[in-house]
Amino acid sequence: MLASQHATYRRRLLVIYNPTAGAGQLGRRKRARLEAYLDLLEDSGCAVEFRPTTKRGDAEAFAAEGAAEKYDAVVAAGGDGTIGEVANGLPQHSAPLGIFPLGTANVLAMEIGLPLDPPAVMQAVLHGPQVQIWPGFVNDRLFTIMAGVGFDAHVVADLPPQLKRWLGKGAYVIESLRQLVDYKVPRYRVSIDGKEYDCASAVIAKGHFYGGKFICAPHARLDDPAFEVCLFKMGGRVGALRATVALALGLLPKLPEIELVRGREVAIAGAELEPVQADGDIAARLPAQIRIGARAIPLIVPKDSALAATALRSAAE
Repeated sequence: MLASQHATYRRRLLVIYNPTAGAGQLGRRKRARLEAYLDLLEDSGCAVEFRPTTKRGDAEAFAAEGAAEKYDAVVAAGGDGTIGEVANGLPQHSAPLGIFPLGTANVLAMEIGLPLDPPAVMQAVLHGPQVQIWPGFVNDRLFTIMAGVGFDAHVVADLPPQLKRWLGKGAYVIESLRQLVDYKVPRYRVSIDGKEYDCASAVIAKGHFYGGKFICAPHARLDDPAFEVCLFKMGGRVGALRATVALALGLLPKLPEIELVRGREVAIAGAELEPVQADGDIAARLPAQIRIGARAIPLIVPKDSALAATALRSAAE
C-alpha cells in the first residue's frame, strides 16, 4: 500500500547511526559516506536530531522515540543489522523508516532500489514515497529481509567481528570457505503453515535478494504478508558448494534440490542451540518460531522504486 501518491518534504528527522565504522580502507570509506550524509543533512534546512549509538541496544531505544507526531522520518544509517535494530524499536504509530546505507551488503537498500550515492539517497529520504512492508519475527525479534538456519547461520555465528570490520564481504567468503572444510551437517525439521519438511538449510525470505544482488527467493516481496521459504535439501560440502555456485550464477532456484514454499508461519526444530540468523546477525537459537508481523511498518523508498510503482497501481485499482 502506498501511503500517498505525492510525498511531502520531510523536515523533521531522527537520524540513528553508529559513529564507529570499522578499520582499514573499508572503514575509511564508510566513515566518508557517513560524513557525506551528515554534511548533506546540515545543508538541507531540516530539523535533524542526531543520535549516535555507543552500545548494542541503543539504536532500538532511540527508535522507540520516533513517533509520527514528533518526526517526519526515522533514519537508520548503517547496514541491515542496524536497520533491523531500529525497526525493532519503532513505536506502533511511528514516523516512516528511512535508510542511509552503510553496511557490508545493504540488501534492504538494494531490494527497494536505493542507490549508494549520498545525494541520491538524500533525495529519496526527503522526497520519496512510503510503502507499507510486512516484517517477519524470529521468536520476538523483528527482521526485514530474511532469516536462516544451516550453513549461512553457522557462517554468521562463527565470523570474527574484527575480520568483518576489516574485509567486509570478503570476510564472509573466507568464513564460508573455512566452514566448507569442517562443516558438520545437521538436519532440520521445518513446518510451514503446518506442513512438515526435512532440509539441510533454510532461508525464510521477505525479499528476493540474498547477500547482495544474488537471488534466493524470486517471488518474495516486502509488501506481501507472507514468506517465501527456500529449502535446501542437499547437505554436506557438496550441497553447500553447489548452492554457493548456483547463487553466484543466478541459478539457485533452478537446482533440483531446492524447494520454494510460500507461508506465513514457520517452525524450525533441530539440534538444540543451533544458530538462527536474521538480517545478518544471530537472532535466536533453536527451536524457533518465525511468523509474519501483526502489522506493517512504513518504509521510505525512491520515487522510481518498483515497490512504489506496484503499490501505486494497487491503490488505483
